Amino acid sequence: MKKVSDQKDKIGKRQIALVTVIVLALAVIATSISLLGSENVETSLRHFIISQTGEVNIGIEVEQVAPNFVDVNDNSFSLTGHRDNVVVLDMMATWCGPCITEMDHLKELYTNYSAQGVVIMSIDIDPTESDEMIRQFKSEYGGDWIFASGPEVGITYQIMYIPTIYIIDKQGIIAYKNVGVTNYSTLLSEINKLL
Repeated sequence: MKKVSDQKDKIGKRQIALVTVIVLALAVIATSISLLGSENVETSLRHFIISQTGEVNIGIEVEQVAPNFVDVNDNSFSLTGHRDNVVVLDMMATWCGPCITEMDHLKELYTNYSAQGVVIMSIDIDPTESDEMIRQFKSEYGGDWIFASGPEVGITYQIMYIPTIYIIDKQGIIAYKNVGVTNYSTLLSEINKLL
């Protein structure tokens, strides 16, 4: 009798252990899928290409209409889609030391002005940089604004030195351009003129 009872206890314990292992395995799989899914959403990276708009006076200098660009994977996302917002374009690359310095100024700007409709886009113009490199840069130095790969945008905007900052008004006209690091007080002054 004792042996039968001991065997039942052993079988019961094995079944409980097996069920526990299965439940834990399912929990790990569900968590992994959840994390992978949220990682893809949070780390999605835009890829900008130039798009024609048919507007006149398009150019890359102050008082000209900024050349339009769209997301190659989401044509509904474009520069012209941000009319009615002040847009700060930060032309950069992940290997650029001054671009890293610029990140601190942009973080402060984002913190203080994103609620007022100021949109920041950091566009990596280096065609050799992978999405993963840009994501890692954003994670390490950047903020919660838009980061994108856009070598074609860099060519159209004729970027020779980085960082280069453009501030575009609510009508899509370039209101400010600076080559090199733009300090926070200058960004603030230029944006306040447009709000």
